[in-house]
Amino acid sequence: MKNKITFLFTLFLSIVLYGQNTVTISYLKQALRAEANDSIKISLNVKLSNSFSSLEKDSSNYYFKNALLLADSILYKKQLAKILDNEGFNFEIENNFEKAILNFERSLAIYIELNDNKNMARLYNYIGYCYINLYAEDKAIEYYLKSLKIYQSIDDAEGKAMNFIDIGNLYYDQENYENAKKYFQDALTLYEKLGDNEGIAASYTNLGNVYCDSGVYDEGIDYYKQSIILEEELNDQNGIATNYNNLGDCNIQLSNFNEAKVYFQKGLNIATKIKDQELIAIIYLNMADLYEKQKKYNQTIFYAKKSLDISRKIGKLDFELDNLKFLADAYEAIGETTEALKVYKQHDVVKDSLYSYDKDKKVQLFNALNKLEETYYTISDLSSKNEIAQLKYKNEKKISYFLIIAIVVFAFLLVLLIHQQTSKKKAYNLLEFRNFQINKMNDEIQEQRDYLNQLNKTKDKFFSIIAHDLKNPFNSIKGFTELLIDNSGEYEEEKQLKFLKIIKDSTIKASMLLNNLLIWANSQSGNLTYIPKKIELVRQVMDVTSLLEIQAIKKEIEIYNNVDHNLSVKADENMLNTILRNLISNAIKFTNPKGEIRVLSKVQNDMVEISITDNGVGISNEDIENVFNIEVKNTNIGTANEQGSGLGLILCKDFVEKHGGKIWVNSEINVGTEFIFTLPLWSEEADDKEFEL
Repeated sequence: MKNKITFLFTLFLSIVLYGQNTVTISYLKQALRAEANDSIKISLNVKLSNSFSSLEKDSSNYYFKNALLLADSILYKKQLAKILDNEGFNFEIENNFEKAILNFERSLAIYIELNDNKNMARLYNYIGYCYINLYAEDKAIEYYLKSLKIYQSIDDAEGKAMNFIDIGNLYYDQENYENAKKYFQDALTLYEKLGDNEGIAASYTNLGNVYCDSGVYDEGIDYYKQSIILEEELNDQNGIATNYNNLGDCNIQLSNFNEAKVYFQKGLNIATKIKDQELIAIIYLNMADLYEKQKKYNQTIFYAKKSLDISRKIGKLDFELDNLKFLADAYEAIGETTEALKVYKQHDVVKDSLYSYDKDKKVQLFNALNKLEETYYTISDLSSKNEIAQLKYKNEKKISYFLIIAIVVFAFLLVLLIHQQTSKKKAYNLLEFRNFQINKMNDEIQEQRDYLNQLNKTKDKFFSIIAHDLKNPFNSIKGFTELLIDNSGEYEEEKQLKFLKIIKDSTIKASMLLNNLLIWANSQSGNLTYIPKKIELVRQVMDVTSLLEIQAIKKEIEIYNNVDHNLSVKADENMLNTILRNLISNAIKFTNPKGEIRVLSKVQNDMVEISITDNGVGISNEDIENVFNIEVKNTNIGTANEQGSGLGLILCKDFVEKHGGKIWVNSEINVGTEFIFTLPLWSEEADDKEFEL
């Protein structure tokens, strides 16, 4: 279902709105009798006219005529028009669109008399907006076209862009996405030329709606995110919340229900903060849609009711209709047929009211108006051509037959020549295009060849480094084993134990290197499955440090786990184990005996920053630049002559990036080293639970 929010610029221009005070008719009459200033009298007469507009038409007209009589100069007429403008805006804010139209029409009449084209165009657009909210799209089309014609005649780019967006929204509401996209794209082009970020953001939102509803989800989501970036710069909270709602709705269509819930919650938080009832209503409506698709009917009923209450208060019949449909279907699904039938009846009443005027006829009328414009200009053009043709015919009768024949022959030769030139040009263009395609394909093939060659070089260099690092422990094992076998009777038990310890250490080093190599190979081939889940970080660090405790005890190194006990991350458990094991093991390797290693954490927005800090020998600036480079051999000796291949750090970088995080290092020689990496914070919003305000 289509529950996205579009941007209408009609009533969001930079116009100062006067707050409307709720006053009684008697108070206004008393104030009018006591007032001597003509300017204030005009304002009071307008307010009295509006107060009587739904009670006594004659009294309403009487006070309006008084206002007109007082505005007997151009200066006062402009003031009267502005007062009527503001009265119209106040009624529009209260969703009283009939009274808003009455005031805008009166203001429009004054601007027509003053021949003020810009204000005329503005008011035509405002009236069109009001008719949209009264579900009278046919009337809205009429006024939008009037507005657009004037803005085109005075070459007002901002006005044209505003009408393009409004007309595009009419096409969008009728699911005519191609025409809607055309108008939104035209509006975007104008706003980009004007450097109007507010207009650009609105155009991005509307284009996002078109692409998502057309099934082109990736492009639609990209437009929403671009719009949010601009709206954050503008601090447009309504716009940000609107795009979060639209992103949620788009993710429903993709069945990304958890992501949809996160976006709806973000939008709901902002909408509640800014007290935008219409926006709150549609987010609740979309949440009902979300839970219905998950077959969680109790939640569907809960959110549909909340949306329905607000929709009725603000008079949004289309929202009310959708909520009633969700409620009826949900009650039926849980077996409450009596309640379902009751809601279905309410649904039918609202449906009859909302669709009393066939929307298909409105679309036909819109197309007819466009065709009428085209026909008008076509007929004018044809009429002019016909007159020219008649004059030409009369003159040609005076020309001799010889000249006529000459002209015909000349025309034939000219057509033939043009045809030949056109054919040659087409053949040349086709050949040029084919050449372009061939060159492009050759470039792509060469680029792939270079890329594969580089990969092979990197692979060869990498395995050369690994082979070299494996050679030392295997040589050690081989050499000391041969010594023990050949001289077993000659060596004392203490010396044999020393040799066996060297063999054991070499075996452990080779095993760790091969294990890291196997994990890296699986990662590069795509055989290593990434399965994120909620992980308690402090517990994970404890598990890893317990495995490495013997290495630390040998060097009398203290490992402090200062991770927040209430912190959880969204990570693959095996990958996180590998990251922590390699970094802590590395810290032990390069920390002096009786040194310290600290594991810390802190939250940065929606990511967790984890650091492993030691007070060891440190890393030089030159080595820091290559510490994660697979092509550079990193085999520095540890403080107890430990050796390594540097593959562990490469694995760490690979796994951190698979989580969408980053890893970096800070170090100072003889002071210590700090490895820092980030992982996604586990948020309860990602869990399958109800939203709470």
